[in-house]
Amino acid sequence: MKKLIIIEDDSDAREMAVFTFENSGYEVIQSAKEMSVEEIAALKPHIVIIGYSVNGSPGNDICSKLKANELTKHIPVILYSATVDIDKVSLKSSADGVIAKPYELDDFVYLVHRIALS
Repeated sequence: MKKLIIIEDDSDAREMAVFTFENSGYEVIQSAKEMSVEEIAALKPHIVIIGYSVNGSPGNDICSKLKANELTKHIPVILYSATVDIDKVSLKSSADGVIAKPYELDDFVYLVHRIALS
């Protein structure tokens, strides 16, 4: 079973994502606050999904930290947000994927499957 981490401070968005991905066959670990690189590395996820802002911490900064660390640079990261420039932000942080809110659930699931299984 593929393991997925969702880091999102919006409880409704997080719960919807958890429900969606658990029903798609993923083991889902959720967090409403930023997780350290070491915490994420210890969990050995197949993919990490990060909201654009997590309790004031920019999601792209969290992504950049993961991509800069030898322990986690290989883990795919998807950023998602309603931010207009999310595509530009994701490029600067080396995100593996991006999805803009509002999104179609099927598109979100497809993107995660495509990246997690590659």
